[in-house]
Amino acid sequence: MRLCRGWALRQNDAVKAITRPWPTGYAGRPTLTLCVNVRKEEFVASCGRRGALEIRESLERELSAKDVRVDFQTIACLGLCAKGSNARLAPANTWFHAITPADVPELVAAVEREIASLPIT
Repeated sequence: MRLCRGWALRQNDAVKAITRPWPTGYAGRPTLTLCVNVRKEEFVASCGRRGALEIRESLERELSAKDVRVDFQTIACLGLCAKGSNARLAPANTWFHAITPADVPELVAAVEREIASLPIT
């Protein structure tokens, strides 16, 4: 993953992350939210049809194996279906777009880097 001002881009631009600063004095536990929506309309893009269900399984395993101190949850929709699969890291509101199952190790590494310097309780 290549870092640019305001964006973290993979070399082949497959996974994009919009990074934002963490709130000043934040001392809680971050939350990673993955969209797993499978829309009824087959002609409409959705994260679930773009691999989010497989991503969820891999992400749960990887986060647990690496003991990443982040709460993980799924949500029915993050509202960016055309850019999916999508995930959001709060409270910094960092977004990850176009995630595939193969990107899970890179996503976990990016989350680890984001929270490494935080005083997590």
